[in-house]
Amino acid sequence: MPGERPSHRLLYIDNLRWSAISMVVVMHAAVTYSPFGAWYYREYPELSIGAKIAFATYQSFQHAVAMGLLFGIAGFFSAGAVARNGVQSFIRERLRRLGLPLLLYMSLIGPLTEYFVAGSWRSNPPRTFAQDWWRHFRSGELLDGSGPLWFCLVLLLFSAIYAVVCQARPTQFAPSHPPSTGTVLGYATVIAIVTFVVGAIFPNATTVLNIDVHDFPQYPLMYAAGIAAWQGDWLRRISSRVGRRWLWSGLWVGGALWIVLIAVGGAMSGDVSPYGGGWHWQAAGMDAWRSFTCLALSLGAIVLYRDRFDSQGRVARFLTRNAFGVYVLHAPILVAITRLLHFLPASIGVKFALASLGGILASFLIVGFVAQRTPGLRAVL
Repeated sequence: MPGERPSHRLLYIDNLRWSAISMVVVMHAAVTYSPFGAWYYREYPELSIGAKIAFATYQSFQHAVAMGLLFGIAGFFSAGAVARNGVQSFIRERLRRLGLPLLLYMSLIGPLTEYFVAGSWRSNPPRTFAQDWWRHFRSGELLDGSGPLWFCLVLLLFSAIYAVVCQARPTQFAPSHPPSTGTVLGYATVIAIVTFVVGAIFPNATTVLNIDVHDFPQYPLMYAAGIAAWQGDWLRRISSRVGRRWLWSGLWVGGALWIVLIAVGGAMSGDVSPYGGGWHWQAAGMDAWRSFTCLALSLGAIVLYRDRFDSQGRVARFLTRNAFGVYVLHAPILVAITRLLHFLPASIGVKFALASLGGILASFLIVGFVAQRTPGLRAVL
């Protein structure tokens, strides 16, 4: 029952969260050098087939898991916040914690990144930053400029819906025992079916307000799973044996399924369009793979961190305090690093490693020692 839960912070969840946010930085470094994805600054280098496969594999696994896991964690803490402080306090906190950074990013950080750091706001004849900013504001293009903070926009939406549900029916709906293997696989099937149907109905849709239409179905279902996990106290009750089984299943079964999909679906010949949506078996297979991998590795990672990383020293506490700030501010920092690395005579693998490590370190240091000590920014981050 909720009242029986420990009142202290779940340090393993804090550690998992800053780890996941660090991997978001790595993901955006990968997009910079790979043929896959969209980002402020990209290099489009000539890559060998091996490098393309390596980037595709890493990005696909991270894309399948990272954001779904973060939405699940968000749902878990949303349920706890409502239970402790009530709906009105929860909404006020969400507006402050998510709404203010979102507005700051869309109105200032994103435009500054595009104009000065990435150089992606190009005009002929050249315009000043203020002129370009006003032009994008009048056209409504700033609404699509949430960058990585589309996560905050979606989470605000989910928070509002959850608050309405709690007001209408403030009861617990999750069973007290952790979900069985069949339940998890059934839920993965539901996510896969909904995702496939959305991708089939809107095969050419890309983003709406910077939110990927095809990816979207996973997010509310993972958020709901997080709410159920809090209500049923699943994170504490799931056994280590079950968690290890899901972790290895996500890695080995997920890896095997990934190889089969790539090998027989036409990707090796360069035709990847059937994987992205429409009434194609490749799209159905990819959606099923993503849904299974997301749930399996999310459960496995949670139990792994619970069993092995449920403590914090000075460094981990620093990373926890500044993780959200890194999510908000890493874009201009990473873009600046990758543009400097452009002049380094090194291989793409070396540049990717330096961009990943440098992006993580620089982002945490700048947020912790500069942004958190800057009036105004400190209140938002």
